Amino acid sequence: MKNEDKSFVERFKHDSITQKVEQIESIYAESNIKLGSSHQLYKLLHSARDLAEEWSKGNSDRTDMNMLFNALHVERISSAIQLLRFEENKDKYLKDMLNGSLNFFERSISHAKSILWELEACSKIKRAIPETSLNEPDIVVDIGQCHIAVPCKKIFSEKGVSKVLSNAVSQIEREYEFGIVAMNIDDLIPQDVVLKARTFKELGNKLHSHNMAFFENHERHFIKYLSASRIVAVIASTSMIADISDESPRFNNFNEWAIWTIPGLKPEHKKAIESFRDKVIG
Repeated sequence: MKNEDKSFVERFKHDSITQKVEQIESIYAESNIKLGSSHQLYKLLHSARDLAEEWSKGNSDRTDMNMLFNALHVERISSAIQLLRFEENKDKYLKDMLNGSLNFFERSISHAKSILWELEACSKIKRAIPETSLNEPDIVVDIGQCHIAVPCKKIFSEKGVSKVLSNAVSQIEREYEFGIVAMNIDDLIPQDVVLKARTFKELGNKLHSHNMAFFENHERHFIKYLSASRIVAVIASTSMIADISDESPRFNNFNEWAIWTIPGLKPEHKKAIESFRDKVIG
């Protein structure tokens, strides 16, 4: 490992890779759900623990980059999974996260990643708006007198956007006055890519451009489905591992959200969406 990369080691020594591994394992243990060697989550945790052990021996100069990236995967999973500690229905989410890949470099359809996206979205929104819960269709946010449904959709292909929107519409219209579709588009980035940038600002701009290009490419679908339904906005979220050359730590998980709203919103819906945007996205 190069000298300029050692800040990453120092950060993880402070935050403790082992602690993050143990946090995930303890949540599964509390629900008596076994993490088996066939589960990819088990393999990621095992790799991260091995990395922590090597660093504890002072062997950071021989760090394997794949192990380092696995540790970043574990960091991302740990941040999201903490939401489940006090959830009555946490067993379902924990089991679902064992169904498929949680390697964020891979580009294959994964139920586990779809479930993790629900937890990530709920965690981010809940930090800004405490009146947020995991509930059908996926997340419900209370702003004033408005109950906003937020179905969460993991996009694995550009071709699937129309079908995803159709499904989201049916989910919202069953019970809610209006809603926002939260789309994660990580998997539209090519496989095994580490995004490079000089600064956090440059990185944010790159991911924002990616999100806005997604909106532009599918605007016709958004207009079609949103104008005839109770969906009033779409979130695009991209999360990546980034190599930021001029910042410390150099390697990071980085996330960027953008929101698209349909023209001509009702005043009460516009007020609620503006409040949501200001609090969650800024």
